[in-house]
Amino acid sequence: MAVGRITGAWGIRGQLKVRSETDFPERFAPGSELHLNGAPAVVTSARPHRGGLVVGLSSVEDRSAAESLRGSLLTIREDQLAALPEGTYYHFQLIGMDVFTDEGEGLGRIAEILETPGNDVYIVRKEGGRDLLLPALKSVVLSVDVASARMRVRMTPGLR
Repeated sequence: MAVGRITGAWGIRGQLKVRSETDFPERFAPGSELHLNGAPAVVTSARPHRGGLVVGLSSVEDRSAAESLRGSLLTIREDQLAALPEGTYYHFQLIGMDVFTDEGEGLGRIAEILETPGNDVYIVRKEGGRDLLLPALKSVVLSVDVASARMRVRMTPGLR
């Protein structure tokens, strides 16, 4: 699970400019373990900078190493994810999920999720068909079964 993306190098001691991709800023607290290219890396320092972070990692010692990491993801293991409230899901749990109507009609798979101020919108793609935009509302999404990767929805007027 990605928690940040390296956007560049900072200074000469291997610090990294990072764009946070998590709602839990404590992921970057000194002493926290992240993964960089599959290998564990301990956060040695972190501070806010221009809408992002400047982060020091134990495994990055100089500017050359930091510059070579531009575009890399900082990740955590799935067992390190914070528990979410009932009925709330991480995007990675929904992407690729099969979507069916309450009458059993297959609509396709969730290909993308748009984040909007009011609610997320699921882009459901079916080969040979038009994409459907389904709002993530209780009146539309009837059930989500992460274990079987299935979502059941009610197609209200105007959604097709």
